Amino acid sequence: MSLPTPLTGRLVSLQTKDEVRASLEVHSVYVVEVPAKFANVVKDAVQAEIPDFKTSEISHLRRVVQFKYLPPSLQKQFYPPARLPRVRYFLLCPTRHIQHADLFAILRRCPPFDGKTAPPRIMYVTVPAFAPISAEQAAEWSDSYWPISYKNTNPYGPHPSLVARNTAEIEGEAGTWLALANTAAKQISDKCLGERLGVVVVDRQKDPPEVIAVAGDCRWRSPIGAVEPHKGQGNVMAHAVQRAIAMVAKKRLRLAGTDPALLDRSLFCDSPLTDVEKTYYEKDNISSSGYLCVDLDIYLTNEPCVMCSMAILHSRFRRCIFAKRMPYTGGMTADSAHGGLVTGGGLRHGLFWRPSELNWKFLAWEYHEDGKDAKTVANVKERLHV
Repeated sequence: MSLPTPLTGRLVSLQTKDEVRASLEVHSVYVVEVPAKFANVVKDAVQAEIPDFKTSEISHLRRVVQFKYLPPSLQKQFYPPARLPRVRYFLLCPTRHIQHADLFAILRRCPPFDGKTAPPRIMYVTVPAFAPISAEQAAEWSDSYWPISYKNTNPYGPHPSLVARNTAEIEGEAGTWLALANTAAKQISDKCLGERLGVVVVDRQKDPPEVIAVAGDCRWRSPIGAVEPHKGQGNVMAHAVQRAIAMVAKKRLRLAGTDPALLDRSLFCDSPLTDVEKTYYEKDNISSSGYLCVDLDIYLTNEPCVMCSMAILHSRFRRCIFAKRMPYTGGMTADSAHGGLVTGGGLRHGLFWRPSELNWKFLAWEYHEDGKDAKTVANVKERLHV
């Protein structure tokens, strides 16, 4: 079977739940004008009075900044600078640690504010609460909040260089596999057995890459093979993801010399039903050993629901790519939907990368097809569980 015409577009990597949180949360800090030579004196005095404050809370922020390096908005707010020698803007601590009046009293006891000079000028500044996840974000925050110190790392998700390498590796072929997923979706939908949803499993460790399994949604197929009324949720165990994973398992059994029919359960609908499913299921192109879907990539017409997202995770897929996010039911995305489809965002589970809570993580992307946006790629209802 020849491959369909590839889609054209680009991959957009998903943000992790922690990355989204880090990008959104801000807090208020105190900033004081102080001559450069007294900065350490002021720092030690403040630190001694608030032992609960840990400098790691603001380690991503530059502590001492010249006026000319402040963002334009702060230059306007702080102008004119104090008439002090070599004045600097010293970031003290988050405002939650100490009241303004108490901080003022501490500074009044420190040089150069302990004599008859003008009292300290204390300002409030809103800053990001967490470290940036990329050099680009650090530059953006430095222009809009406060000068940022970027340490070339990402504590909240995959390192940008890892994402970039994987994106470059798969971007040229993503449109091909997503077009094949569309074919699987159409063939199963034409039989009225399921929604227009499709999945393709690819082994990119091979050269050239090979398709291991193709599956469409089968939620409206009864255990005896008849078409059921399209009401309610249908058979959730016959979602396209569940069927594709089962086909991978059955192929491994077949190559190990075990009858794959041992896995047959009418509820799961895990045997190929359409021409495109049969074509790839019949190929003996996967090892009989290895844990289920390790090192395999999965391509989907739509963002998987929470159940299928967890199935992808527990099956140990390497990468996940989908063409249309599901703003109300998807389990992969952690941020709110593009285009304002959902006020306040969807589920925001971000299940692909939560290593502190789940025992597997993988990279994930949304595919933006050229000439289309989230509103025009509308092959299924937005509240459908894929």
